Amino acid sequence: MSMSYQNLSIVAIRALQRNKMRTFLTCLGIIIGVFSVILLIGVSNSMRVAVREKIQSFGSSAIMLMSFKKPFNDSDLTDIRKNIPDVQYLTPMNNWEFLVKYKNKNLNRQVYGVNNDYFRMGNWELESGSLFAEEEIRAYDKVVIIGSSIKKTFFEYEEPVGKVILINRIPFRIVGCLKEKGMSLGGRDFDDFIVCPYTTLANKLIGIKNFVIINMATYSESQVDDVKQELLMLLQRKYNLQPEQLQEYKISSSKEVIQKTEEISGYISLATVAIAFISLVVGGIGIMNIMLASVSERTHEIGIRMAIGAKNRDILMQFLIEALILSSLGGITGIIIGVTLYVLYTVVSNQPFILSLISIIGSFLSAAMVGIVSGYYPAKKASKLNPIDALRYE
Repeated sequence: MSMSYQNLSIVAIRALQRNKMRTFLTCLGIIIGVFSVILLIGVSNSMRVAVREKIQSFGSSAIMLMSFKKPFNDSDLTDIRKNIPDVQYLTPMNNWEFLVKYKNKNLNRQVYGVNNDYFRMGNWELESGSLFAEEEIRAYDKVVIIGSSIKKTFFEYEEPVGKVILINRIPFRIVGCLKEKGMSLGGRDFDDFIVCPYTTLANKLIGIKNFVIINMATYSESQVDDVKQELLMLLQRKYNLQPEQLQEYKISSSKEVIQKTEEISGYISLATVAIAFISLVVGGIGIMNIMLASVSERTHEIGIRMAIGAKNRDILMQFLIEALILSSLGGITGIIIGVTLYVLYTVVSNQPFILSLISIIGSFLSAAMVGIVSGYYPAKKASKLNPIDALRYE
């Protein structure tokens, strides 16, 4: 009479409990494969979302036009406004590092020259004060807006708006303070900067009226590619450029950064699958070796069970169930470790927690399948033993 699956499972569990260390070592390959999948896919998803959110906080339809050999001027801004109606925001940008002083604090900091569209396209919000008045931009007024890190560094216990700081030994009045944006994934502090009107930077600080960067944003992300083409055609017409001369102008967009991030995330996912596959194969080989050794060690026991009525199918199922339990234990342990490490990662890195149920279910099913496939040959070998030969085995 055949044994029930419940009885077979009990027998299999008791057999595994007899050598706990060997059972654990057998599961180790499965554990590593499963937790690698969950952890790396989770990290990849968190990084992708964090980068997208960070980029979108600065505008998902942003475009940067650069030329270091042929700097831009105000006429370029006018032509872009006139000829490319899909451009919603437009600002020139130069930046320079200067010594900044307030009372007894002296530090070198980046000073950016822009117009008010810079704040609109980057979704910057004011904590206090105001943006630049148009008259301040036209008159080259010595006014600045500071990031929250500048406020913390220079004005720890003071309200900065209305205060005067020295930039390159020239007095500038603070008219606004921006809300915090935070850190980039690379550790760069987005809030550690000072902004003044681009006209002021050009005429009062660096003495250069041209600028090498034009930042702009379209009304929607879908317009970005068309606007990039229109920019190149505009420059080609205006300056009568040959195709090879257009290479001197570099155009990048936040859309490209998002796409590159998605591409890198895809590569990480493929690498994760490869690592998991190797680990599961190693784990499967371990299960097969241990099960073959177990069959050899328990040959006499198998002979006794067959002699008292156990069928070939019972022996086959017992060893298959042992292999399945081994792989399932490895899968469950790997899931617990993987999720725990992923939670710790998101807490430490302050990134979003995005748990992939597909990766958890897929990892567990893969582990179970590896157990069944790896355990089948030893189980089949055990079920084919001759009862008389098995009883004689010492």
